[in-house]
Amino acid sequence: MKRIALASVTLNAVNPMTEYLRDNAPGAKTVNYLDSYLLEKVGKEGMTDAAMGRMFQMLVKACEDGADGIVITCTIFSPYVEHFSKLLSVPIVCPDGAMLEALARSEGKKAIICTFEGTVDTTRNMYESCCERVGVGKKVDIHTVPDAYAAAQRGDMAKCNEIVLQKVKELDEKYDQISLAQISMSGAIRGYQPVHAQLYTSPASAYQALTELMEKKEN
Repeated sequence: MKRIALASVTLNAVNPMTEYLRDNAPGAKTVNYLDSYLLEKVGKEGMTDAAMGRMFQMLVKACEDGADGIVITCTIFSPYVEHFSKLLSVPIVCPDGAMLEALARSEGKKAIICTFEGTVDTTRNMYESCCERVGVGKKVDIHTVPDAYAAAQRGDMAKCNEIVLQKVKELDEKYDQISLAQISMSGAIRGYQPVHAQLYTSPASAYQALTELMEKKEN
């Protein structure tokens, strides 16, 4: 049985990834590592050495505990996954990285929806890096729904999901591809059938990418 560790800074990201693994990876054991103050700390101070150290400590602990692979569920740490991977012994992925590469490879008019303003630049930079890697144009429109983020911070995920879904419906006929940037947004479109756009969420992309890396490590 594979042991998959989730390194997170908010339960709003933990739950969607845990639910996906429960439903789609019954042969895996999920272990959660959570530093719930870290997101607030980064929001106040930026990405400091102290913030980076706190995340790295969670990753080291997961490795010590026997993780076969790690998912860092928070978008703000996505740019550092490659660096963490070089320092530690197990495969590490970020959900949005795998998803944005799939978006880059798709065709048509593209949009990304973010709840947290602080992730916009990170998300855009990651998407553009994916585009460079696969050799395609970088055009994408990024839309924010800060009211959804505020609702999530209050613990009102029902309201958060409602706001995100409303934005998806608003953009559905205007775009060919729509990506939900944060893993915490994935529950918003559960059961929704888009009229035109193809929708991308990150739990499935993360699990597929991590599975491939774990298999590669074994071979």
